[in-house]
Amino acid sequence: MFLLRSLTILIAISTVISIDVLVPISTTRPDSTFYPNIVHPRQPQRLKLSQKRPLHTNKFYTNPLLGPGSNPIITHPFVLFMNLESPYGISISCTEQLSFGPHIDSTRVKYFINVILKNIQVSATEFSTQKFEIIDVDDPGFSLTLKMYQENSQSSIIMPIVRGMAYVTFEYNSATPKISTTHAILSVNGQTSGRLTGKRFEIVLNNQQTWILYTLNGDITLEFRENQLFGTQSITNVLRLTKKQSDSYANSLLDTHVSVYPIGCQLKADVTDSKGAYTFIWERKGDLTKTLLHYTLAHHRQVMSSNSATGTPIQSQSSSKGPMIGYIGNVWIMIENSLSTMGFLAPRSPAPEYEDYIVAQLKKDITNGVNLAISDYYFTGKAFHKLALLCLLADYYRETSLREQCIKTLENAFDILITGKNANALRYDTTWSGFVSAAGLAPQQELADFGNSYYNDHHYHWGYYIQTGALIAHLDPSYIPKMKNWIEGLIRDSNNPSIQDTNFPQFRYFDWYSGHSWSQGLFESADGKDQESTSEEVNFHYGLALWGLATQSKTLEGLGRLMLAIAKRSIQTYFLMDNDNKVMPKEFIANKVTGIFFENKADYATWFGANPEFIHGIQMLPSTPITEEVRLPKFVQEEWSTIVGKIVGSAVGGWKSILYTNYAIINRGDAFNQLLTAPLDDGLTRTWALYWAATRPNTNNGTGTLPTPTTDPSSSTTSTAPVTTGGECTMPLDGSCTSLTSPGDAAAGLGMYYDPKCAQGGVGCNHIKPNCRLCAKDPAMINNPFVKCPACV
Repeated sequence: MFLLRSLTILIAISTVISIDVLVPISTTRPDSTFYPNIVHPRQPQRLKLSQKRPLHTNKFYTNPLLGPGSNPIITHPFVLFMNLESPYGISISCTEQLSFGPHIDSTRVKYFINVILKNIQVSATEFSTQKFEIIDVDDPGFSLTLKMYQENSQSSIIMPIVRGMAYVTFEYNSATPKISTTHAILSVNGQTSGRLTGKRFEIVLNNQQTWILYTLNGDITLEFRENQLFGTQSITNVLRLTKKQSDSYANSLLDTHVSVYPIGCQLKADVTDSKGAYTFIWERKGDLTKTLLHYTLAHHRQVMSSNSATGTPIQSQSSSKGPMIGYIGNVWIMIENSLSTMGFLAPRSPAPEYEDYIVAQLKKDITNGVNLAISDYYFTGKAFHKLALLCLLADYYRETSLREQCIKTLENAFDILITGKNANALRYDTTWSGFVSAAGLAPQQELADFGNSYYNDHHYHWGYYIQTGALIAHLDPSYIPKMKNWIEGLIRDSNNPSIQDTNFPQFRYFDWYSGHSWSQGLFESADGKDQESTSEEVNFHYGLALWGLATQSKTLEGLGRLMLAIAKRSIQTYFLMDNDNKVMPKEFIANKVTGIFFENKADYATWFGANPEFIHGIQMLPSTPITEEVRLPKFVQEEWSTIVGKIVGSAVGGWKSILYTNYAIINRGDAFNQLLTAPLDDGLTRTWALYWAATRPNTNNGTGTLPTPTTDPSSSTTSTAPVTTGGECTMPLDGSCTSLTSPGDAAAGLGMYYDPKCAQGGVGCNHIKPNCRLCAKDPAMINNPFVKCPACV
């Protein structure tokens, strides 16, 4: 009896201590009466899965699923191309060379890009034309399996393509090898022509590269002629290619570990109090008595358990994330030792000298209200979120009547969303297994709602609603049953944690290998996926953790806190570059932020304009309690001293408030003074800006004198009609902006007009096409910063 009771206690303790966070939120198919089913207008190409499963939209292998398939598959360190013409097969690039854009000043360049060349091309002599098929993908998005074949032939090549693979693998089936290059082959195993037989071939090129070709299942014979290698007969064998290392011991390790290769990955993740672990279980083929050799990125190595995998001298350069090092291990265990414990409010009270100003402004802002008219999902989400933060502060300051008024207003507006009564209500897409806005489903409307209908930016958009839902749940738990399915539907769409929920792909946006999300959805890209707003990604993970906290879901809270830790590490390694950064190119680090970060390049820019306040501000908003764990004082001081402090005075519109809110991290006093009057971002109330500044831990209270606080209500923002010059509703000539207004936007009281000033950026700019500006026909009905439409709209 004593032993049984002891075991029971141990089991109970272990259950409390270790929480598996990859359990399903639900496995129920979305209700088609609430989420009408649609077939997506962009259908997958070349897809022939042996087992039906939800398709990823935002992973590294989207390019071969879209269009002609001419854009690259970026695996790090290799970049692969499907050759659509002779010599067919696959081209492999691994240049480890960066090209740099123009200098902004003497310390920094505008962009860097990984140089892509077709170093080695692998095909079969039987391929006079060629077909490609995607025959398998893994659930968390680490791999795809590509099949190349000749119609009316038994010859085929199957390629398992896996993130971080140290070799490129080709499974030949009754096919004759053909190896070529855009360079010149100087020698193969020391020979300059003729036949060679063996299992290992060193191919020396005239670009100072040497590639090693291995066979796993016996000797093959190759004939070296006409700058190509041809097999002398068809084979059924496994060929593997990699670049030769400069270190002899590293090359011996390549020889030792070549016989086992990856075909996919299984994911495991759990949290234990303030510690989290995530595990990559590599799926393998070949000689399973050997241990897998695979490339790591910098953020892996920072937290890799030495009990799971060990480093080697094998090195390469990733396409955009710095040095890669080969590790030996079939399982990678990465441990985050200090998960965030951040709650709803800042971890300290506002400095007392500022509280009267905050309370006075709180009364103004709640009295004036926040317009919650529902338009697109992005700006509407920001509006809901900023009102929810006012409700939170009304609760904090025990302003009971304001609290109740605020919560009632918020819930009444939320009712419209969670009952699907808004104009662009969500649809369930049966093609890609996800929720999409109805706004962009009509022809030529792909970029409506920022491309939401094509899976752009869901983690940005949904993060605001999930966090709003968490704040409501915290303040009024009675509302949880009403909104739970809708909020958790957004989580399932963007961040489904479990392969048991087959209604959505597992982790649509979060790339567990890269350590962060990708925002680009169903669009081809010559430089792969991209992400621009790391702060809005953090907002999503933080919202997930708060939703779990408010609803008492330990799994969702733990998942959110683990993903926060991983994303924070990756963002501080690759996106927010302090002077000590040893990973990103030294020519680029002085920009402090990456701008648009692609898989194959980083460009100091944004999708909506080139102003520095846009480039830096989009990596700052929204400012919430979690921000202080990502944007550290050392980094903020460097960014302010070198760039932001020099441009804040000329920052346009509400961007000034974003920059000063961030400045409070290092100088709360001067920032607070500026935030008393600065024009506000559409997602920020003055109350929250002042509260956030006043809760910063620094004691730098600045040099300014604070004015006397007042409780007189006054409007924070105004919308005025733009200055018009003619052509607003007729340009451009190939299709006016006004004619492209989607039915969903029109129903929400929005329109579009041509505004050449959009070349410098601005809210609503470059919607659907360049210089098309989204506007409000009646700004009083729209809670966003859109300008008033010209009369012709």
